[in-house]
Amino acid sequence: MKIISLNAIEAQEFSSNFGGTMYSFRLMDKGNAGVFMDIYDGVEPVLTGILCLDRVRLVRSAYLNFPGDLMFVDQEGFNHPVYTGFGTRYLLYALDEGDDGVGM
Repeated sequence: MKIISLNAIEAQEFSSNFGGTMYSFRLMDKGNAGVFMDIYDGVEPVLTGILCLDRVRLVRSAYLNFPGDLMFVDQEGFNHPVYTGFGTRYLLYALDEGDDGVGM
């Protein structure tokens, strides 16, 4: 399990290596609608429009062949993420396959 570094800005793109493959991510805070993430394997979308909630896995589907999962965790309570707390209050964890995320 590792923490993916985020900036406290409304929209951002970043890349991270999962299982030897480089994936790119787009993260957008849409105000009252919530925070959403898109995941790409190269230019091919893996998942788009994922609603990011506190302590809820983002991928959740083995058939997508994404090695592991992602999860936001509020460090100060149990609120859903907002961009102003990215990287401090709301941490994005990269979970390895088989990691249950317990203890975060």
